[in-house]
Amino acid sequence: MGSILKATLVLGSGSFVSLLAGFVSNKAYAVLVGPEGVGLLGLLQGLLGLAALTAGVGLSSGLVRFGALYASKDDLTAIAALQKAAWQIYLYFSGSVALMMLIFSQPIADHMLADSPFWVVVLVVLAMLLSLAAGVQIGIINAHHRVRILAQVTAISSVFGAVWGVVLVWFWREAAVPWLVLGMPVAQIVLSTYFVGELNLPRVPSNAAKVKEARVLLLRFGLPYTGSQLVGSAVQLAMPFLVLYQLGQENVGYYRAAVLYSTAYIGFLLSALGQDFYPRLSALKDQPQAFQKAIDVQQKFLLLLGSPLVVLSLVLAPVAVTLLFSSEFKPTVGVLQWQLVGDLLRFVSWTLGFAVLTVLPSRTYLLTETLGGGMLLGFSLWGMQQFGLQGLGIGWMAAYAGYLLVLTVTLSLKRIWIPSLSNVGLLLLCLGIAVLIKVISAPLALIIALLWVLACGFLLAKHVLQSRVKGVEL
Repeated sequence: MGSILKATLVLGSGSFVSLLAGFVSNKAYAVLVGPEGVGLLGLLQGLLGLAALTAGVGLSSGLVRFGALYASKDDLTAIAALQKAAWQIYLYFSGSVALMMLIFSQPIADHMLADSPFWVVVLVVLAMLLSLAAGVQIGIINAHHRVRILAQVTAISSVFGAVWGVVLVWFWREAAVPWLVLGMPVAQIVLSTYFVGELNLPRVPSNAAKVKEARVLLLRFGLPYTGSQLVGSAVQLAMPFLVLYQLGQENVGYYRAAVLYSTAYIGFLLSALGQDFYPRLSALKDQPQAFQKAIDVQQKFLLLLGSPLVVLSLVLAPVAVTLLFSSEFKPTVGVLQWQLVGDLLRFVSWTLGFAVLTVLPSRTYLLTETLGGGMLLGFSLWGMQQFGLQGLGIGWMAAYAGYLLVLTVTLSLKRIWIPSLSNVGLLLLCLGIAVLIKVISAPLALIIALLWVLACGFLLAKHVLQSRVKGVEL
């Protein structure tokens, strides 16, 4: 069994534990604090994500991009210099963002956190500092492609965060919600500190020439990368605030429930994509044919493994939402089903997004992310105005269709990657089955979903066997 499948299984085991922990904790939150409490948690996590995105300066991704190359050459001194430079950048940028948030804590609490007290922003700042520090260390681990360690960090920190959250809301209900943002970051910083210590990197002076070179390297990558994220991923993080002003806090809770489910059920796939595929692709950036083949193989793998999850989730969404949250969250079903269809496009587009990030200039990545973020914002606002809450799911699907088109055209024009006809056909087939399942009756939809699961299992097994015979890594 080859590298992609092995890495996905290892990382998937950690993400599966994270998935279970998330379902248990979210069920507790839904029952104990209701849609408004879940909505407030969504606003808190949105603020935390935006702050971390701004202050992080792309350090974790930069460490993977450059550290993977150094690790492949066994250049531990260069990796140590990269790590030292990352900590220097972290102290400056994270400290600056934290200070600004503390100064404006009351206005932030009033306008972004539904009139919460100012100390809630202080908790978000602390969570940001811890999560970014952990991110630096996780980036170093990822650069070494230590997938087992990454799986352990994911699993243990998720369980700790779930236990932390459930215990707090059990005793203090709504009053405990602001404190929930600290659970995961505390566990991540402790675990990542321990595991980085096991790598035994050599020490280098802070003023060494290699550290200065690494600092410039990380900033040249990180500043445009952050700009790209602020116009791309930041739109997703800002969605709870848009929903708050367009549809109200209760609908923020419904929307967050849909995002939680959509993110959780494919969490292990996206973890493998970021923690295995990105460093592996970075190591192949100077080998055009291998680079193209790695993308094609990864896309087929994601579609064969991910589309069964999508079609089953489409069928089971009404039951799953009630089971995983509560009957109060029934409005979540409509937005969730459209998001699930859009996730098929998300699988392919994320693969291409890493390709752009790996080989093209930062300004190109900035452009594609700007277009992607703009489409998500525009389609989401249009969807809310036309269809209410359900329009968020429709906007999600439309945005990822546009984003996939932008990435495909960009990579094709640069002659870096040309779409595989077999993968295009597989994607269209997956979309057709998903749409069919959404519009037909539930019993027939379940039968078709189960048949598709069996078909994908057969095709995946066949693909693995063929790859092993040909000596191709999968």
